Amino acid sequence: MRRSKRIVVLSHCLLNQNTVIHEEARAMGAVSSVVNWALEGGYGLVQLPCPEFTFLGEDRPPMTYEQYDNPAYRSHCRQILQPIIKQLQEYQRAGYELTGSVGIGRSPSCDPGRGVYMEEFRQLLQEAELELRHSWFLPPVEDPIFDPDRHKAF
Repeated sequence: MRRSKRIVVLSHCLLNQNTVIHEEARAMGAVSSVVNWALEGGYGLVQLPCPEFTFLGEDRPPMTYEQYDNPAYRSHCRQILQPIIKQLQEYQRAGYELTGSVGIGRSPSCDPGRGVYMEEFRQLLQEAELELRHSWFLPPVEDPIFDPDRHKAF
């Protein structure tokens, strides 16, 4: 079977909602609208590690962008992203298309427009001369259905 050679990078909780703070869970396990879109599009998936879970654990309180915006957390984000950057470099070297990423709307870490983790991710991508063509986001809890045509970040 031929490979699509197209990669999409996903925020961790899109495939594992068990890492989300209790009040913000959008699904029981994986977010099916994102998974179905990726499967139907033939995308290979790279799952980012969850920075909040790996920094503060499962039973953490809800926090804001301002609370996460500190040197220790940013350093943690950069550290856990290093293996992902290496994977993406290898995919690019092998001729794969780095199609895009899907983040989490209104997340203090994973919002593609204003999330501490995504800021660090974009910086590391730039430093490694990697480019993700598109950026999408899962909408807020009130509207948890992913639609790539409506939910483009840039």
